[in-house]
Amino acid sequence: MESAAALVSATADSHPWGPVVVNRPAASDRRLLKVVAFNARSGYALDRISKSLRTPPLSQHDIVLLSEMDWLMRRSGRRKTAAELAAHLGMSFAYIGEFGIQRRGGGPVSFLGSAILSNWPLSDVRVLPLAKTFTRRRILRLLGGPAGLAAKITLNRRSVVLGVAHLNSRWNPAGRELQMRQLLDGFPSGTPAILGGDFNTTTVELRSPAAFIKVMAMILLRPHRFRHPQRWEPLFERLREAGFDTAGVNLTGAATFAPSRLVPPILRPKLDWLAIRGLKPVPGSAAVIPARMSSLSPRFSDHDFITCTVET
Repeated sequence: MESAAALVSATADSHPWGPVVVNRPAASDRRLLKVVAFNARSGYALDRISKSLRTPPLSQHDIVLLSEMDWLMRRSGRRKTAAELAAHLGMSFAYIGEFGIQRRGGGPVSFLGSAILSNWPLSDVRVLPLAKTFTRRRILRLLGGPAGLAAKITLNRRSVVLGVAHLNSRWNPAGRELQMRQLLDGFPSGTPAILGGDFNTTTVELRSPAAFIKVMAMILLRPHRFRHPQRWEPLFERLREAGFDTAGVNLTGAATFAPSRLVPPILRPKLDWLAIRGLKPVPGSAAVIPARMSSLSPRFSDHDFITCTVET
């Protein structure tokens, strides 16, 4: 089930690969759920990610939503990163390989995708294909396309839907709105839910070097826009229409993307989000945790962990 062959051959209604699902025994029911979302930047620093998730303030988590997780990719040591991390943490997991690298004369053998880790077994696992538009040559060479991932857990005798998505950083806000609409169209409705991931809420389109220069100037002149992007990203309206709320479950105005230590925090954007439906955030529990082992150690992702505790 966890092999590359299983990843390719497992059934999914509208995606060529996956999902891979491995369930472990359920934890006891509880009233509070601690949720973590993280763009793992391939998962190459798997041991440091695992240690961070087993160390306060990220320890004692119940749900982990992961973007940019490799499966048998060379850059991450040919490891099945989501499977290994779930095993380290003793959690159930579902993984979807959104993009595949094709082997000569055959199908894909390594993947880049997203994962849901849970302290309760996952059911009704769904792959939710998203519109594809990319300009980067590296992405154009890959097979497949972007997809969200959703699954249900049963907690306190009721279902809670979990979801993760990684939206397109190079597209414009209208393109990300389209991806969010597609994600929500396939998302189970009328059920308490937790959705998170790297929504890439840059508020702009990044298609060319000239666009990056323009954005850098905008960040210097209007840094508030990039930490409070809701006004410029209509995907938030789609979330509201589907009953989701981001207030209280995210640390207001806190940046989550750090391209370099040289970029001061005030100039960093907020790209990573949690959204909940039919649940309540515990006041003061939302936090952003840097992706490094100490204040002096190097970062192992250009994104930070985000976390919040919610009441079921």
